[in-house]
Amino acid sequence: MVVIFHSFKNFKHGIFTLCLLINLIAWIGLFLFRIFSTFLLERAAVPLISFTNITNIIIKHPFVATGLVIEFIVFLLLTFWLATIAIIGFKMLLTESFNWDTLFQKSLEVLGRYHLLGGIITGVYLLGFLPFLHFLFKTPWLSNLTLTSMVTEFVSRNPITLVGGQLLYICLLYFLIRFYLVLPLMVLENEGILSSLKISWQTTSTKNFWKKFWLALIKVFLIAWSGYLVILLFQVIADWILPTYNLLAINYALFSLWGIVSLGISITLAYTEVQITNPRRTFLLEFLLIAITFTLSFATGKVFNHPINPVTIAHRGVNQKNGVPNTLESLKKTIKYHPDYIEMDVHMTKDNKFIVLHDNNLKKLAGIKAHPEDLTLAELKKLNVTANNHKTKLTDFDTYLKYANQHHQKLLIELKTTPNNATDFANIFAKRYYANIIENHHQLHTLDFQTLMILQNDIPKGNLNYLMPYNLTIPEENIHAYGMRYSTLSPDFVAINRQKHKLVYAWTPNSRLAINKALSLGVNGIVTDNVSQLHVAIKEAQHWSDAERLLQVLLYS
Repeated sequence: MVVIFHSFKNFKHGIFTLCLLINLIAWIGLFLFRIFSTFLLERAAVPLISFTNITNIIIKHPFVATGLVIEFIVFLLLTFWLATIAIIGFKMLLTESFNWDTLFQKSLEVLGRYHLLGGIITGVYLLGFLPFLHFLFKTPWLSNLTLTSMVTEFVSRNPITLVGGQLLYICLLYFLIRFYLVLPLMVLENEGILSSLKISWQTTSTKNFWKKFWLALIKVFLIAWSGYLVILLFQVIADWILPTYNLLAINYALFSLWGIVSLGISITLAYTEVQITNPRRTFLLEFLLIAITFTLSFATGKVFNHPINPVTIAHRGVNQKNGVPNTLESLKKTIKYHPDYIEMDVHMTKDNKFIVLHDNNLKKLAGIKAHPEDLTLAELKKLNVTANNHKTKLTDFDTYLKYANQHHQKLLIELKTTPNNATDFANIFAKRYYANIIENHHQLHTLDFQTLMILQNDIPKGNLNYLMPYNLTIPEENIHAYGMRYSTLSPDFVAINRQKHKLVYAWTPNSRLAINKALSLGVNGIVTDNVSQLHVAIKEAQHWSDAERLLQVLLYS
């Protein structure tokens, strides 16, 4: 405890200010990258990046593609520069009189010396340690870096990739820890990359190093989470004493500040003497940075003030593997669970009709190497398809739609286009089913932005959604709702869309933990393979106290 209070005392000498500044620059940098990405893609008349249009951007818009590559390089350079500021700044605070001008001058010199090499090394460090940084330091800019969450979700889909992914990650962590001195040696000692690797490997080879490492890790964990638990306790007391006041946004902002505070404490724990030449100037800057960080975090945290009442959506028309996805038999069973929507997929056939099917290749379900667009509707309906220990026939879209309408079941229809039929698909589908979709309140969504723009000529925006695996841009004004992978959702993304009156649907959280994450963020809808579990989770979440919701945010955001 004495050490912790001593660390607080050292904050006035600049370490806390430095952490605040780095966090704020990183946060602003990510926002500017989104603005620049939006500007570039609008020049190509493609406001969003997805798997289906990246090739088109590269081929037809090489200048835009080049701009995106340059943006990625700048991101790596910014990451390296911020790491350099941290390393040089902490060193100056520990060994000499601190000076902001000198700090920025030296950091820019190092940036000019190593350029992209330093950015690549820092990027690898960030990627490797990001899961731990997310867990320990709930800072605003870290909450927007969700790449590792998406990778984790991907490798967790089957036991083989899960085990293999964990083994690879353990190996990556081991080497990152062994080479943790590489950046400090390059920045502070002007060492080359090879000599830095050699020195770091030798230094981290002793038992004494690993003992200190594990002790430091335990200290960091205890410090970070003790603060979060204190804030959580404050919310528990507030729920009891002031039940009519919603303090979630305030406490989320405190989480963000404590994430930065705990980072500073973790760094200062090992040291006792810090000198600085201008405490007053640092105090004023520190106060300003605290105010800015708190205000921005509070604005994001207001998303947690929204009630938990998402629409429930059964993914591919199944619930708990109760049939072959996207078939009439599964639809009949899943309707009994009363989802608000049943999500299903549609392909166009060789004779310009529509079949209910997800995959673009029939090998997995039907055992034949063919694409839906290569066969007529009659040929497709003859095929036997097998999944989830069930066997049945494929269903044409007209039959599926008729049954849903008869039972007053709304559909969320995904249009599965290909490069060969995107334009024809959208035009034919819109003209054929426009009246039915409007009358029965169905919705459409797609991964293909071109298809979405064509549909907007006939279908009201309120019935159209855009599917995105991740987010690189500012929300597009012409889009009514987004379907986003739950693992890449962040409080900032949900908050921005709430502010712009746009809907956010969390895409396929199937475990209870994943569903709770989506619920805590206050999304407008949840698409899941387990809609019965979702109903139970929603009922429980609607009775969460503010403290319980804050705990979910702490654990999963």
